[in-house]
Amino acid sequence: MPSPGRTRRHADRFDRQEQGLTAFLTAWADDVPVGTAQILWQGCAAPEVQARFPGCPELNGLGIWPPELRSRGIGTALIRAVEERVRAAGHTLIGLGVDDDNHRAAALYLRIGYRETGCRYLDRYAYLDDDGVRHEVADPARFLVKGLAGRAFGPT
Repeated sequence: MPSPGRTRRHADRFDRQEQGLTAFLTAWADDVPVGTAQILWQGCAAPEVQARFPGCPELNGLGIWPPELRSRGIGTALIRAVEERVRAAGHTLIGLGVDDDNHRAAALYLRIGYRETGCRYLDRYAYLDDDGVRHEVADPARFLVKGLAGRAFGPT
């Protein structure tokens, strides 16, 4: 799966997992990775979100590749796997951020039970392009949450 520009996005996510800060999940089709997601155990870094949802793990970095594999249930399966891990770790709430321009993702999240919180923030990140130029990005986003009631395994 590609990383934008000269980033080591997937390697960096795995490194954070090794430190216990995240869980990095990969969906596979045969021997080919086709999707990734991660759990940020300490939650969203945005101060606005931390103030309202302290200790709420965040589903982050959901991606499916190549694009023609989208809308085939891979993303939903990754989301369910993330939710199960968060529930199994004893959390009763999970959150995620969705950029204002990502209407397709927002529709999916709302359809599978995430709800609006009214919590808005700037999703800030940086990347190096193919020429090695660093770009700072601040995308307007909103934070959604979902309750994780029930037991982690077995009948509820």
